Amino acid sequence: MKKWQVYVVVISLLVHLAASRVENGIEGRTVMITNTLGGGVKLTVHCKSKNDDLGVQTLAPDSTWSFKFTPAFFATTLFFCNFKWGRESHWFDIYDDNRDGDNEDHPCYLCSWKIYRSLVCKMDESTGSFNLCYGWNK
Repeated sequence: MKKWQVYVVVISLLVHLAASRVENGIEGRTVMITNTLGGGVKLTVHCKSKNDDLGVQTLAPDSTWSFKFTPAFFATTLFFCNFKWGRESHWFDIYDDNRDGDNEDHPCYLCSWKIYRSLVCKMDESTGSFNLCYGWNK
């Protein structure tokens, strides 16, 4: 097989894989962040990825902010957020393909999070419960 023929085969396979991801409806993700700090406290959120800075958002108590994105083809997408209230400041990986991607135990397409003072909890899409809880990044 000639070198250019190999390139054509590889490109055809990549196009087919990308198309199958779209057909299965797994291309897009939405991350929803809800301020559940309590006590009437406002939450300041600043989310980024390697390539995108989503800016600073201020969430009133019990309010929600969301963003949408398409994960990287090779499952390397990571969005991390800084959460501030009062004198507190914490970081958390709000979307990590290694935790939230298609091939993981609890993938999310509508990645809904509740932010508490000591942890963050993701909704388990199979049960609708916010029982997937994590501590802040160290």
